Amino acid sequence: MSGGEAHGPWYVRVMLGIAGLIAAIFLLGFFGLALRGIFDSKGAAIIVGAMIVAGAYVMLRFASGDFGAMFSLALSLAGQVLLAVGIFGVFDTRHDAAAAWTAMALVELGLAFAMPNYIHRLAAALAVGVMLQLALTPVGGRALTAGVLAAALVLAWFAAYRLQQAREVFIPIGYGAALALVVAESARSWTRWIFWSERAPAGWITPQAGQGIVLLVFVAAIVAYLQLVGWRTSERRSVVALATAVLVAAASFKAPGIASGLLMVLAGFAAGRRVMIGLGIAALLFYLSSYYYLLDATLLYKAGVLAATGVELLAARWVVLNLVLAEEARA
Repeated sequence: MSGGEAHGPWYVRVMLGIAGLIAAIFLLGFFGLALRGIFDSKGAAIIVGAMIVAGAYVMLRFASGDFGAMFSLALSLAGQVLLAVGIFGVFDTRHDAAAAWTAMALVELGLAFAMPNYIHRLAAALAVGVMLQLALTPVGGRALTAGVLAAALVLAWFAAYRLQQAREVFIPIGYGAALALVVAESARSWTRWIFWSERAPAGWITPQAGQGIVLLVFVAAIVAYLQLVGWRTSERRSVVALATAVLVAAASFKAPGIASGLLMVLAGFAAGRRVMIGLGIAALLFYLSSYYYLLDATLLYKAGVLAATGVELLAARWVVLNLVLAEEARA
């Protein structure tokens, strides 16, 4: 199929992505042996890297079959590494690390929208999220990362819901944003295990403020989804849904990741993607277990927290069955 991307199962695409990464490593080794001067010249690395990425784009536009997609992906990854070598050579990474990571994030953002390949778009969107966190960390804004990625996740998946003709663009970007959000929330939950945490300066935005932004995005996503499905704000079921969202946001304020996991579930439900829903459920289980493990409290207190959470979930189920679904059945 010329000029388009062959659609296959997601696990086949993941295997192709891994194969492309391995091939890119060998390609870089070839370039390193054949053209050693490229890595020594910042300008040459940027020019050659851009040319290789452009060639990969042309191949993706006109090549067909799995081999063409894998080889194009390998070319693009090799070109991106050369671009990174040149960009980091231009900036003094000891003082301008944030600028270098920002430049690379912009490159990856452009590739996420331009490259006509599912795995490429997903990987580029994931790279944007990771590089955004690396760019914000030296300037003390790491806590803002999760909020920005949560907003990007909502925008990508709701765009996939509303813009049917652009689903091939926004669905892989939505998956990449979700994976980047998992990385950002995990870095915040297990901050002592993250290599840059010890060198991070005092932030101009506190972790509490960053968590607040995620919670605001979560509530805003609930409001947007109610409008998409045609629920009026004055209806009792809408009031119950919003009240429940606010309660969940308040309850998860000190438990990073809960609202993000729920956002993934909501986005997957809105776009009809079971893989996304499964990713959100897995993220929820991970964040809940992380919060329980890292909670500096006695086992009795932890048991009380778990019991209170169970009561809250049972109460929410009762509300949905007896208020929301009952009103929907009458409508």
